[in-house]
This record gives sequence, structure tokens and C-alpha cells, in this order.
Amino acid sequence: MVRRLIINTQKPLIKDMLTDLKNADIKELSEVYDSENRDSFISLYLNRESRDNKFVGRRKNTCKSVLKEDKELSDNFEKTMQMIEEYLNKRDREKGQKGLVMFASNIHNFFRVYKLGMPVENLLIVDTSPYIRPLARLVDEYEAFGLVLLDSQRAKIYVVSSGKVGYKKKKAKDIINKHKKGGMSQARFQRLRKGAINHFLKDVSEDVEKLFSKDDVVKIIIAGSGNAKIMFKNILPPHIKSKIVDIIDMDFDEAEDRLVSKAEEIVLEDEKETSEKNVSRLRDEILRNGLAVYGLKETGEAVINGQIELLLVSKGYKIRGWICEKCQTVDSGVKDKCPYCGSRTSGVDVIEEIIEFAERTDTKIEFVGNNHILDELGGVGGLLRF
Repeated sequence: MVRRLIINTQKPLIKDMLTDLKNADIKELSEVYDSENRDSFISLYLNRESRDNKFVGRRKNTCKSVLKEDKELSDNFEKTMQMIEEYLNKRDREKGQKGLVMFASNIHNFFRVYKLGMPVENLLIVDTSPYIRPLARLVDEYEAFGLVLLDSQRAKIYVVSSGKVGYKKKKAKDIINKHKKGGMSQARFQRLRKGAINHFLKDVSEDVEKLFSKDDVVKIIIAGSGNAKIMFKNILPPHIKSKIVDIIDMDFDEAEDRLVSKAEEIVLEDEKETSEKNVSRLRDEILRNGLAVYGLKETGEAVINGQIELLLVSKGYKIRGWICEKCQTVDSGVKDKCPYCGSRTSGVDVIEEIIEFAERTDTKIEFVGNNHILDELGGVGGLLRF
């Protein structure tokens, strides 16, 4: 039997800001649902860069036609959509905003908004709970990373989180680059100059360590021209150096947008490689009869029991199933009535339910794309906690 936690949603919960995904409250959202098994929540994912201005209207009309036979649900849908449309009509797109996510229910007085710095696929879903899977996938793909652009006397330090530059710091030091004839020898001048550069880079290193530790940066990219970036890497402390994903050649005066975009491409590619390595770990553990589970039933049970350290899910993978909110049972297949308590059931995506349980048990989730090994294992699996 599966238990889902009920939380009090008597007061509106509104977040209206360009949101850092690590503060997206996905765990709390995973605990929200309609205890009477009604399709009373609307989840809206909106691509703010899309030219499809009629998407919301089309989905609204489709859902209205499906719900019109149930007056209570129809009224709730109308009033919830009114809340959503009022917000969309009154709020302008914020600078840097590419996506918008909204969860709302008039019956539950529930309304939450997330403005995102990355695009999302247009979706409007009516269900018994907020549809969090796309948001969880974004959290997996867009972890905060640090970016350091430097040369021998200038540096820019960035923290990029949720598709936006959340912090940047500039540093510069006047270091003599040319030796004038007369006075000190060329060799002494070079020693002094190298010492000044090292002192500057150590100063940058201290700032990087403080900033990246504070912002929970998990990956770092170093960019620049010449040898300064290699010198900088060599003086970083081991726990910072271990987070470096790549070192790239880039002119210091390169446009910020292009620099950040290039860094994002590298981080996303590294995330893809990490996903593949984790699937290989899963395969090896299975072959050794080790700390791993796979397939819907075994993985679902392990997630519910809080046994999984890392949940692996094939991107786009869905399994049709049902849930009984009264006795909190969920399973694959189709059933109109719960076999345990006889109550009416609702159709669900079982993978969505597993993801919700993973969020509640603080399980890390990895979404894996186009991997035949995970597909052969049933599209879902997990590495167990020790």
C-alpha cells in the first residue's frame, strides 16, 4: 500500500519571481493532492518564447468539454483558469524569463508561480495533484555551475543557476606587461611580474572558493586566453579543482551572452555523460547482484521505503496506471475501482507517482535520454543506499 502525505492548502501560496530551481519547493509540491480523488489541480507550463499564443485557449476549451458533465469539477476548472488568466494578463514577462510554471486550484485556494530562466514545453494538465515531472527534470538538468573568465590581470566570476546569471564579480590588477630598457634586469622583471600574476590569481581563487561554496556550485568552467587559466587551475584547492568540468579558450572581452551560452552547452553535455555513467553503474550492480533495483514494481517499492540513493528514469517514459486516494494505493494497468477498499480510482502516470515519492524521500533523480540499457531494464531503476 502507498501512502501520500496531505498538507494544508487553505491559504494561497504565491511565488512571483525569477526562480532559482533549487528553491522551487518540489518536495512540498509532491505532497499536495486532492484527498477526494478529484481532478482539481491545473498545472501550466508555458514557453514564454513560443509563438503559439493560442495554446492556453485551445487546452482550456478541450478540458472544459471533458469536464462539463461534472458541475463541481467544471466550476472549479473555470474559476481556477480565471485565476491563471488574470495573472497572465496582469504580469509582463520579466527580463531573462523564458519559461513560466503555474500550479493552481480554486477549491484548495492554491496558487503558485515560478518564472524560469530556461524555456519549457507548453503543457496544461488537469489532475488530482500538481504535475511536477517537467520541473523535476529541469532541476536535474540545470544544476548551478560556476564560470570563471580570466587573463593575467583581469577576472570575471559568475554563478549561473536555473538558466540565469545570478551573480557576477569583476576583479582587476594593474600588472606591468612590458620591460623598459635600463633599470632592473629582464630576468628580475619577469620574476616580479610572475609573482604579481600569481598573487592576483590567488586572490581570485579565494573569492571563487567563498562564492562557489556559498552557492552550492556543483560544476565549474574556467575560460580565458593564454596560460593564466592553467595557472589558475593549479592553485585552486582540491575540493574546488575536483568540480572543474572543462577549461576553454575564450577572449576576455567576449560577449557575456555567448560566454554563458557556451558554458551551458558544456555543462549539459557533461550532465549527459554523467547520466550514462550512472546507468553503467546500475548495470554493474545488477550483474553483481549488488545495490540496485530495476523495473516498475521493485523500483517503486524501494523508492517508497526510502531505500534509493539515485533514481534513474528514461526521459519521456510513462506507464499508464491508477491511484486510489482514499486508501492511497497506486499500481499499473487500468481499474475503475480499488481492489482493496472499493473506492473510485483515477488514472495516473505511475512514473510520475514514483517521482513524487522520490522527491518526498530526498532521493536524487536522474533523467536519462536515449539509453538502450535503461530501456531494456524497464525504463526505471535505482542505486540503493548503503
